Amino acid sequence: MKKFLLLFGLTVFLFSCSEDDDHQCIECHIAFMLDTGVELPTDIGEFCDEALTDIEMNGYNLLEDIQNGDTVVPAGFYPADMIHCEEHADHDHDHDH
Repeated sequence: MKKFLLLFGLTVFLFSCSEDDDHQCIECHIAFMLDTGVELPTDIGEFCDEALTDIEMNGYNLLEDIQNGDTVVPAGFYPADMIHCEEHADHDHDHDH
């Protein structure tokens, strides 16, 4: 019975901890513009809390090239207006690129 209570308590604790871990984490991508004028969304991962605020306000420094289909998205700095995060998908996307 002690093992059951210990396991139950540990399970409750783990669930309560994991709920707080990703409450402000959102998938983001670079809106990479092709020469044809078509936007190629290129995933750059999930950002949380302060890192999410930073990337949305200050842009993102891509350290390595990313292969996206037939296109190589080159390493370099991408300004905030080229960074789109999932939470804002329903917002107006008529940004100047």
